[in-house]
Amino acid sequence: MPLLLALLAMAPRPTEIVFVRHAETVANATGRYNTKTLNSFSQLGEKQVSKLTQRLKQMHFDAIVVSPSDRALKTLAPYLSQTRQTATIWPELYEVCHQVGVARRKPALPQVRFGSKIDPPSWLAPYYRLRNGGDRYIDAPTYNDGMRQVALAYKLAMKDYSNSGKTILMVGHGLQGSRMLEMLEGKKPVGKVRVANTEIVRLRELPNGRFVPVKS
Repeated sequence: MPLLLALLAMAPRPTEIVFVRHAETVANATGRYNTKTLNSFSQLGEKQVSKLTQRLKQMHFDAIVVSPSDRALKTLAPYLSQTRQTATIWPELYEVCHQVGVARRKPALPQVRFGSKIDPPSWLAPYYRLRNGGDRYIDAPTYNDGMRQVALAYKLAMKDYSNSGKTILMVGHGLQGSRMLEMLEGKKPVGKVRVANTEIVRLRELPNGRFVPVKS
């Protein structure tokens, strides 16, 4: 029995990905999308941030990555401030795949194209760092370009963390996150997964490299 316990203790810890969608914004609550409502929290969103911060403080993460959107950065910042941590910005986690109808059928750009430089607001900057080679937004004007960005996020997660035994916190969005989670589970990335604002979704890696949901 002692030998069995020792062997179990030596067994590699499975990699876990903890995905969280940003808190509810005014745009989410009202359906009116513009530059202001996209990144301003509703009253419920403010409460969600506070509750999420306390829940995350009860968990341990070996790495933290986040979308460059202000709403994602603002969702995570209180947790980082209170725990004196920093997170790495991944442009690949930015929201995409919102195009519908004819936009879905437009061809993707010939190759990945990068746009403007990522520049977090000064009051958020102390909590975040840019990844080498990942300091610019990815242009994704069509649904197909968005899907390519999702695939890049998936490949980066697998390259950096698959079989690492680490627990990674990812903070992102509903549409991009849905498809990325489906890819991690080995499913067709069509956006059937629905992630509520500040919902915590945990995935655990199997020996075959696929991830499966686990209860939070």
